[in-house]
Amino acid sequence: VMERVPAVRKLVQVAIRDYSRAERRYAEALGARAACFYGHALFGWKAEGVPFREVCERVLAELPRNVYVSFDIDGLDPPYCPSTGTPVPGGLSFDEVAYLLEALAASGRRVIGFDLCEVAPGEDGDEWDANVGARVLYKLCGCCLRSHGLC
Repeated sequence: VMERVPAVRKLVQVAIRDYSRAERRYAEALGARAACFYGHALFGWKAEGVPFREVCERVLAELPRNVYVSFDIDGLDPPYCPSTGTPVPGGLSFDEVAYLLEALAASGRRVIGFDLCEVAPGEDGDEWDANVGARVLYKLCGCCLRSHGLC
């Protein structure tokens, strides 16, 4: 998207914890067109007493007026999505995601679309990941609607 869709002005990633050197170099090469909030930085801010509200403000400050949200479920801490393809310790809690989406909706930005990916079924019919995924999807729908003043 960053190479083929010139209208996309910025890539903002949150809670990144598992990446290769090439991925990091690519994000750095984008310069001002990218902002990456790595998981260790988010944890560091929280450990130093930075209120999560302020963490959200830092993330939101990087976003343009129109926002497309691509939510990868493995951005959550693995207890919330143990069956995802890339579970990595230290992700966001469900409540932190809900707060961030509510802050996005209230920020004056407009969510023009969203997707949810990497939700995978658990073993033997375990529906935990699907349940969490459905709840995240519900929050994404509400964020989009609120950002358009529809609820």
